[in-house]
Amino acid sequence: MAREDAFNAAKATSTLLGGFFKEVANEIGLEKALSLYAKQGEVFGAMMAGAVKERLGDKEFDMKTLASVASGFFQMCGFTYELEDTPTSIKASQFQCPFYEGFKSAGLDHQTIEALCSRLGALERAEYKKAFPQLSSRLKFRSAPDQPCIEEYELEK
Repeated sequence: MAREDAFNAAKATSTLLGGFFKEVANEIGLEKALSLYAKQGEVFGAMMAGAVKERLGDKEFDMKTLASVASGFFQMCGFTYELEDTPTSIKASQFQCPFYEGFKSAGLDHQTIEALCSRLGALERAEYKKAFPQLSSRLKFRSAPDQPCIEEYELEK
């Protein structure tokens, strides 16, 4: 029940955020609203990279620590996900996403949600890259509402 409670709380918050986003987009235009929203990716990415650094302490970067921090975030927000990690890569498949569902509940369409997530995620991943230059990453946004998003991280050779 804890996952469902976390999911519902994050979805409710995302529904409010999605409604606010729609109002802002109506006032200033979709592109400007997307650009402003995406900037939060820098904040979130720096926060997550900081959490990884804190957990690492004096140790060198490793994928297991990144996977642990990511998993903690997914659990806190109630995602239904699968996390596959190796010493050199992580693949996170997010099946039920409270942000997607909240934005959808606010009346945003699939294409707009993709733009929100992709743009924010690009700046988030750039913050990871600043903190851990050996790390590359990408997001494969869900091809349809019932498909998972897939985030992949790997150590560059």
